[in-house]
Amino acid sequence: MAAPPTSEPNDPWDAAKAAFEHFPTLIWRAGPDGQCTYFNQSWLRFTGRTQEEEAGEGWTLGVHPEDFEHCTGTYLSHLAVRTPFEMEYRLRRHDGVYRWIIDTGWPIYTPSGRYSGYIGSCIDITDRRLAEAAAQEREMRLSTLLSSMGEGVIMRDERGKVLMHNATAAEILGMTDAELENWTICGNQIVYLNEDGTPADLESIPPVKALSSGQAQARLLGIDRADGQRRWLWVNSVPLFEEEIGRPLGVVTTLADITAHRSNEEQLRLALTVFRHSVEAIIVTDAQQRILSVNKAFSEVTGYNVADAIGRTPRMLIHSGKHDASFYADMWQDIQAHGFWQGEVTDRRKDGSLYPAALSISAVRDHNGRISHYVAVFSDITERKATEARIAFLAQHDPLTGLPNRTLLHDRLDQALATAARMHGRIALMFLDLDRFKTINDSLGHMVGDRLLQGVAERLSGCVRDSDTVSRQGGDEFLIVLTNIHAPGDAARVAEKILARLEAPFEVDGHLLGTSFSIGIALYPEDGASVETLMKNADTAMYHAKESGRNTYRFFDELMNANALERLQLENVLRRALERQEFQLYYQPQVDLASGRIIGMEALLRWFSSELGSVSPAHFIPLAEECGLIVPIGEWVLEEACRQARTWQDRGFPAVPVAVNLSAMQFRRDDIVATVRKALANSALDGQWLELELTESLLMQSGSNVEATLAALKTLGVRMSIDDFGTGYSSLAYLKRFPVDRLKIDQSFVRDVTDDPDDAAIVRAIIQMGRSLRLEVIAEGTESPEQMDFLRDEGCTAAQGYLFSPPLPADAISELLRIGVLPAAPIQDPH
Repeated sequence: MAAPPTSEPNDPWDAAKAAFEHFPTLIWRAGPDGQCTYFNQSWLRFTGRTQEEEAGEGWTLGVHPEDFEHCTGTYLSHLAVRTPFEMEYRLRRHDGVYRWIIDTGWPIYTPSGRYSGYIGSCIDITDRRLAEAAAQEREMRLSTLLSSMGEGVIMRDERGKVLMHNATAAEILGMTDAELENWTICGNQIVYLNEDGTPADLESIPPVKALSSGQAQARLLGIDRADGQRRWLWVNSVPLFEEEIGRPLGVVTTLADITAHRSNEEQLRLALTVFRHSVEAIIVTDAQQRILSVNKAFSEVTGYNVADAIGRTPRMLIHSGKHDASFYADMWQDIQAHGFWQGEVTDRRKDGSLYPAALSISAVRDHNGRISHYVAVFSDITERKATEARIAFLAQHDPLTGLPNRTLLHDRLDQALATAARMHGRIALMFLDLDRFKTINDSLGHMVGDRLLQGVAERLSGCVRDSDTVSRQGGDEFLIVLTNIHAPGDAARVAEKILARLEAPFEVDGHLLGTSFSIGIALYPEDGASVETLMKNADTAMYHAKESGRNTYRFFDELMNANALERLQLENVLRRALERQEFQLYYQPQVDLASGRIIGMEALLRWFSSELGSVSPAHFIPLAEECGLIVPIGEWVLEEACRQARTWQDRGFPAVPVAVNLSAMQFRRDDIVATVRKALANSALDGQWLELELTESLLMQSGSNVEATLAALKTLGVRMSIDDFGTGYSSLAYLKRFPVDRLKIDQSFVRDVTDDPDDAAIVRAIIQMGRSLRLEVIAEGTESPEQMDFLRDEGCTAAQGYLFSPPLPADAISELLRIGVLPAAPIQDPH
């Protein structure tokens, strides 16, 4: 490259120009404005153009179009800052061939320092560039070949030393280039595995085997890398030979990572298994929604086999009439916009039947983002919908009767009250309690009781209008909301209708069961404006119906509220009576009718309240049974009666049995035998001096274990008597089954025995029955000599009643026991 020329004032340009004319290199010159003003002969011969044609920017016409911007841009950018430059571009030769040249330009200045333009020289470098390009191409081809290979390549010498590798090999093996270059086949960086995952022998590794056998080797090989990853490779090793040497000089190994392929195969096998055996129906369609594949569940759900479905569209299923065109339009709009839709549809099976389905549709896109397939997955949710409906129903209905439950009744009563308030209407709320249901339930079992409730619910539903609501609140309680009634008489007529419908007995499992309702009625707006108030007042009215003899109805009035409060106060005081020691036992003597001798005592409970004074047993005993207090009170009575009997014996009085009444609630408890045993043990009283009085209904209604309970009690030595005999079943069969010692004729028969032939006949029959079964018979409520004479004449051996003595406290009874014989004359009750 020539040194930049200098122009001196005394060395004109023409002298330099003459020299440049003979230079073999291509010389050019440009003025301060960058316009070329001179090209030497070598340039002109090269381009085949004249000085005039090349002048200015004419020379640029020979620049290759692809290099034009680079060439002119480089020239102009350096021209602007007056710096040297060097650039390569292609220039067209006179024969039309483009040749690569390297163009070097320098800014030139006068001796005075004035800038006067550029001068440049060009050299043809085409041959050099072609040689470099060929070498680069060969190198690039090899590099490209190795690097572009998806496979790793490793070349080793005969000793296994790595001579060459590509980046893919290092990546596959999880090594750096330096680690791979120093890696020997037997190094511990890699653990080799057979196809089944077991460790592979080193001798079976393809490069080792190829070097030892001189033959190409290939196999599937697993590796556990140093970073913990497991990869699966297809390894192919080819030995390298020289013609003169028969043994391998090295080996070239290619590594194809098929981990993803192997995983994909497993995933495909898994997906195919899922597709075939899925319990959900699956449809695969093309982009035009033509069915390509369906699974077995599809046929099971729809009834269409594979041949029916292939080539058709899923529209074969949608003719249910449940969805309009806009539904499907919105569905496909979502699929096109979001690639997915999920919801519930109703489809039609091949046999024409409809079924609800949970459906999801997914769009599948190819690598260009275009939809190629659709996949629909659905299942028949008939059972699920039925379950959901059942759950929703049960949330608001009684599972036994199917009637609305408390929650739904409250909601409907709220709505009815709102409507009545708006329309100035009237509502009746009826509170119904099934009479004697507990007796039936306990004696015949819950299954019978449940069927009875179902029968009652059915009859109730037939007594009201569709606009009314019949609800079961639980147990044996029902509520009825009567809407839009005009007068209280409307509610009364419904109540009478209900009572009349229940007169006919129910036949349940071979039993004819009679029952009735006690009904309380509260009216809106007279008796309350809220759900709570109406329910409370209807409940109060129902209790008054029960107290009025059951099988009747009562309307609420304010006096009932007062009675209810009084009843609540009585219960509260009763709950504290035991701890306050307000209970006392009175005893009524039982007398032998032949001799007048005292042969027993009946313990009778009395309550002397510190707040209420003396409370009648007729008031507090039913309440105690209702609220459950009868159990602890009954235990106290047993303990106290046994203690007093033992005390009399210890004081030297003749030993006589003390009779204690057992309530039904006490008898049905699992611990009744233990309770009696404990009372006897605590008092040291022999069991023969305790008599347990049980009613006929109690024995008949206490379930199948009554015989076992009575037998267990008899093992304690206690006596058993049937109280109020003649008022219940009076069955010879149960008298034979149960270990009974005595029958007590109810006082309701004794009271009129001298005046009523029917009562006389009943008493006579009971006495004869007792005699035939070798049972003692005692008559309760004997109050006159005439009654006593009748009983004695008919063969009754014992009696108790005011004719002999009223119930007395223990101290007073002690005086009678001292006498031992009672005269048959009325004695006044001191209390």
